[in-house]
Amino acid sequence: MASVVLSEAEKVYIVHGVQEDLRVDGRGCEDYRCAEVETDVVSNTSGSARVKLGETDILVGIKAEMGTPKLEKPDEGYLEFFVDWLVY
Repeated sequence: MASVVLSEAEKVYIVHGVQEDLRVDGRGCEDYRCAEVETDVVSNTSGSARVKLGETDILVGIKAEMGTPKLEKPDEGYLEFFVDWLVY
């Protein structure tokens, strides 16, 4: 994992936030956002889930299918991944 370089001002800001039990959004350090989790929300997938955490809304769908091995590696399987996302 890459190291993160913080300025002295950023370090002071973080330390004071912890000392004052306060986050940028006004919540206390031990306050959490309500979470909602739903499964099987997309009908044309092998599996799907929707997670809502505060203002964050994530929808994930997975499609799986069996295929044949590639000709050059007939004794090995493989996985292909395709990722699409939308930020709004």
